[in-house]
Amino acid sequence: MIGKYDRLAFCLLLVLVIGIFTTSCASMTQQAHQLAPEKQAHAASPAVTSPIPASSAAPADKAELPVYTEEQLKTYPEDIRDILSRGKLRVALYQEDRYPFFYADDQGVLRGSDVDLANDIALKLGVQAEFIRTAASFNEVINQVSTGEVDIGVSKLSMTLERAKRVLFSDAYLNLKQALLINRLQLAAIGEKGDDVDPLALIQGRGERIGIVAGTSYAGFARELFPNQNQVGYPNSAQLFDGVRQGDVLAAVYDAFEISRYLKKYPSYSLQLQFVQLDDHDDDIAIAVDPKRYHLQQWMNTYLHMEKKEIQKRLENYDI
Repeated sequence: MIGKYDRLAFCLLLVLVIGIFTTSCASMTQQAHQLAPEKQAHAASPAVTSPIPASSAAPADKAELPVYTEEQLKTYPEDIRDILSRGKLRVALYQEDRYPFFYADDQGVLRGSDVDLANDIALKLGVQAEFIRTAASFNEVINQVSTGEVDIGVSKLSMTLERAKRVLFSDAYLNLKQALLINRLQLAAIGEKGDDVDPLALIQGRGERIGIVAGTSYAGFARELFPNQNQVGYPNSAQLFDGVRQGDVLAAVYDAFEISRYLKKYPSYSLQLQFVQLDDHDDDIAIAVDPKRYHLQQWMNTYLHMEKKEIQKRLENYDI
């Protein structure tokens, strides 16, 4: 039998064990409560990411643009303030592709050296570029600029005195050369054979039909070169060059860059066609500006001067 003192000792031992167990559970509960916020905080924390490399930066038209207050806008000339308030620079483009200046890629995205230039102009101005591509000819691009339908035209636009009566031109950002694409058989039929024959002088003296792309500056250039010849207009350069090859016209007047690209694409045509670059006849490419936006035109010239090297690199990237 268990004695009275033994029972008392057993009870004391039991109380001691229960006390120790209770204290331990309380301590564990307290530690669990202390750890819970840390675990919650860790779960809610976003994963650490590496900085985005410069090459992956958003394109110009997605860049964050400044927001102007009314007080800030009042400090700008009216023709600049109007564009900043709108948040968009309206840019006219000819509706047909002119690779590599402006063209739609396989996904329908507008690309090219002129597109890049217009996007950068808008970015530096503090707005987005909005491209209006409804002009059916280069002359219609000039019409859109002259009537204020758009702010500028960046569309491989030749600077001419006639166009300058209607729009403001920036300084030239690209210099091309005028050129002739001549039907060799027809040229041989109107003149003597020989390496010293001047095709330009021969056509001016004896030629009859000269081809141009209607609605371009080359209609005017051709009249200056060949005032006594009949001018035949074609809707685009592809049909113009085919017209020369097929003998519908003796020669075409167009820019050397486009004619060179055509002959590189069809090297066998060189047997039928002769390419003559007119080094004394420039084709200066510039930005057409709304005639009411004089300060914008001056800003454009400043931009072209300060960004000259970058513009040249951009052109070289497109093999221009």
